[in-house]
Amino acid sequence: MRQNNAPRAWGTKGACRFLPALLLEKEAVCVIPTVLLYNLENDKGRQIKSLCLPLKIRARSVLPEDFSQPLEAVLGEAARRETEAPQPPFSQEMVVMAGLSSQQMHQFLQGFRRKKIPPVALKAVLTATNQKWDAFQLCRELSLEREAMERGESLHEGKAL
Repeated sequence: MRQNNAPRAWGTKGACRFLPALLLEKEAVCVIPTVLLYNLENDKGRQIKSLCLPLKIRARSVLPEDFSQPLEAVLGEAARRETEAPQPPFSQEMVVMAGLSSQQMHQFLQGFRRKKIPPVALKAVLTATNQKWDAFQLCRELSLEREAMERGESLHEGKAL
């Protein structure tokens, strides 16, 4: 997590406020509002990056060699881990939103429609659970959830929606 003497927590307008560490144990890491882009080194990725600029959101393309790092490490909020044998990268486009205020999130998603940016099927918000996952694990989970939704089911409960 953080190296300085006080942990950060979510604040207003994407800013961070200092809160007791006890509260933070249940929260995802706090980061500069960032959008991680996986497999978007193309025109769509450039459009997303230009959308982020006026919203004061940092857009970062993640290289395939970093796909095996936990999301929190990719964001610079945790130590990188040594990986065993590298896995072959996945080909799906994926966006991970971290530290965005609700207003930034709304403007970012509306911007896709307004600027006619083709959709990215796999989208996630950084949470206390998935911040420990690498891109492979997140991609698998999002793909399973998407398939379940397309069948009209709930992935985690096995029931129709």
